[in-house]
Amino acid sequence: MRRVVVSPHPDDAVWSCGGMFGAWAAGADALTVVTVFDGGPAAAVRRAEDAAALAAWPLRAVGLGFPDAVHREDRYPGPLSRRRAVHPDDAGTAEAVAATLGPYLREADLLLLPLAGRTHVDHVIARVAAERAAAGTGVQVAYYAEFPYRPPPAGGPRMEVTEHRADFSAWLRGALAYRSQVTEMFGGPLRFGRALAGHARTPAVWREHRLAT
Repeated sequence: MRRVVVSPHPDDAVWSCGGMFGAWAAGADALTVVTVFDGGPAAAVRRAEDAAALAAWPLRAVGLGFPDAVHREDRYPGPLSRRRAVHPDDAGTAEAVAATLGPYLREADLLLLPLAGRTHVDHVIARVAAERAAAGTGVQVAYYAEFPYRPPPAGGPRMEVTEHRADFSAWLRGALAYRSQVTEMFGGPLRFGRALAGHARTPAVWREHRLAT
């Protein structure tokens, strides 16, 4: 099965479900990770960290180059605003992301998207745009819970657990490559590793009972 994982930012895909990358990448062209909001000169460090992390697995890494919410004019002036609704001026951003993602979906049997519940506006835009791009393609769609945001309850009326995480040691090595975020958000590798180990005990991927059509 060929999978495309949509990562809103550098670190989201690896931090959230990197424990499955070894299994998912077992085959030629089996796994592509598309990072959406990795653009602009301010993101150079994070792009370099992303490249180093993703190089740990035999996958294809793609960056779309859209700027992070913090760099999109004054639409989201503070951290709390970036966890609220999408700004009306970002409607065009979602359309542009959907159009840019489209060609990569032709390579996929399964598209993995962030759940984007109570997380970050860029996660919401990435999910909505990817769902829009997948509509009518026949590509199956599944969702992953983003770390370090609080995961939703396992399962639910529209979701079923399809895969669990594995290979924690390789996952942790890749996740620690995002040094700037490990330090900024967790104060260092020790606290980060403990938090990731807790996340590893939750389900990895949910699939909706209905598929994209």
